[in-house]
Amino acid sequence: MRFPAGKQSALHKEIHPSKVLNTVDTGYIRLTVENGGLTDHYIMYQNNEVVGALSEFSDGRRLYGEEALDHIISLDHKVLGQTVKYTENILDTIKKDYPEIFLAPESTEKFKIGDTIFTGTLCAVKSGDLLTVISQLKEEALVGCMRITRETEEAVQEGAVIFLETPVAAVFESRESILLGDDALREIAIAYTHGRVYRLDREFIDKFLFLNNASRLKIPVEETITSEKARDDLKRFMVLQMLGLDRGSLVLNAPCNGTFSFEALLKSAASRSFDGYLWVRSDDARGLMVMGQGKIQAAYSTDPSGETKGAEALKKIYGSMESRGTVDFYQLSIPPRVTQSFETEETTDDILVRKLIGEMGQDLIKDVSVAKEFKKRWKDKRKEMGE
Repeated sequence: MRFPAGKQSALHKEIHPSKVLNTVDTGYIRLTVENGGLTDHYIMYQNNEVVGALSEFSDGRRLYGEEALDHIISLDHKVLGQTVKYTENILDTIKKDYPEIFLAPESTEKFKIGDTIFTGTLCAVKSGDLLTVISQLKEEALVGCMRITRETEEAVQEGAVIFLETPVAAVFESRESILLGDDALREIAIAYTHGRVYRLDREFIDKFLFLNNASRLKIPVEETITSEKARDDLKRFMVLQMLGLDRGSLVLNAPCNGTFSFEALLKSAASRSFDGYLWVRSDDARGLMVMGQGKIQAAYSTDPSGETKGAEALKKIYGSMESRGTVDFYQLSIPPRVTQSFETEETTDDILVRKLIGEMGQDLIKDVSVAKEFKKRWKDKRKEMGE
């Protein structure tokens, strides 16, 4: 589509879309992708807000408005970017000539999250930094909500931050799981790429808060989104995306008081033919162990020294749990398909690696575990005696 020339234009070669999105006050951003032909994507802006979108594919297909915006925001590879700035008059002319491109603010929509059916007036679509967007909506004294939607292979996830001039509540639904309040807000922070903003009746919000008191936010929004738990959840989410895994369902949160305790949890997972993953947390490290039918198929570890995978990751995870830590068990709905190679030379640590992979008999596992714990206790005893 040929748009009018702008008062200012700039090209950006081989960049990620996130580098140019939201860099235009009033005008448009064009992202050109070469994939068996040229595809052009446009996002229209007015006063720093997204007001329209268009995708033109090489085979002649087009997407408009919300559908195009959802597709454009999902782009995750380098593109040719062009930023064009307009005056308000030029943008108004485009609105008149191509109304199908623009979002439909002031339209009434219904959507359901949990057991609640929301009926609101769509007034904007927001993208950018979540805390910045929330701050903007506070300044606008919004009485309504910002709705976040994310589609995964497992389910469509829906969430909403509810405002009575300031953020007062949050709800998040994924499959059969519903989170409320601060827990919901942390999930929304992970799911957020853009949000639809709706005005709601104050009476509806008052009733919602009365019936869903647990949805009220108890901690300041800024503190919740930037908390250690939020950062940890985001780190786990990024690892899962890298491995191509769903987030799963938390079935057990277990503290560990050393290697012996950690081994007992691993043995329990093996005996139950566990399908899922373990998120292992110690003071200075994080690790993820993927298990299929109770045997480890992949591992990832990160600490101040860097990131590791496979056998090296298993060693670091095992070593980080020698003192104490926490293990979260997440069940997956289908057995994980990801696998890594654990080929390694025969060393003491490799015996532990082989044990974790499940190549040794249970009796030998028990013998090694007991011997290691006895050795640790003997060292502690000698230390107490001053030897």
